[in-house]
Amino acid sequence: MDNPQPTVTDAHVLTLRTGEVRRQHWGGRDIDTAIEKTEHRDRVFLSGSGFIGDEQGDLAHHGGPEKAVCCYPAEHYDAWRGEGRDLGPGAFGENLTLRGATEDRVHLGDVFQVGTALVQVTQPRTPCNTLSRRWTDAELPRDMERLGRTGFYLRVRREGHVRAGDAFEFVSRPSGAVSVADVVRVMAAGVTDRDALRALTRAPEFPERWRRQILRRLGEQSLL
Repeated sequence: MDNPQPTVTDAHVLTLRTGEVRRQHWGGRDIDTAIEKTEHRDRVFLSGSGFIGDEQGDLAHHGGPEKAVCCYPAEHYDAWRGEGRDLGPGAFGENLTLRGATEDRVHLGDVFQVGTALVQVTQPRTPCNTLSRRWTDAELPRDMERLGRTGFYLRVRREGHVRAGDAFEFVSRPSGAVSVADVVRVMAAGVTDRDALRALTRAPEFPERWRRQILRRLGEQSLL
């Protein structure tokens, strides 16, 4: 994780989507979810809690200031399609499909301007079982993590309007920041890479809840 990673220089919003909570019958059960989102061509206001009109069905695991916006790289759709999973636009329930902002380029704590809003990367997206049920594909969440195609979340530093086609313009990065890709890779490795896990706990903007989980796994509760 000490090697410098490339900075995002040419990213933009390919599509913008929001969704209302609806009851779906997937995988043999009823689910209240907003994972099916509607594409918008006009600008949409981004508040501190997310895009106006966007909802979450599971407030315990989704939404809130640290997960105000869900992003997914368009490049991954190309890869999934090449491997036989042509899931279609917005398949992963993201708000912003971004071209040019993959997990290896984006770091925790990175600040971007998009439209008139200012946003900051907070953490990788943790794939959930709703994706499995939506696409009848039990392996999809595990493959997202295994292949590093998770997407990531943003907090809102300055509210504003966003639309498809807006640049996702890099502004700043904290010293010592770690890429989203490295976070996913190390977390998936578990306790087999203890040094890398410890390094994550010292990285700027690493989520405190995850830091505590790692230290417990390492048996280093004294550092909590």
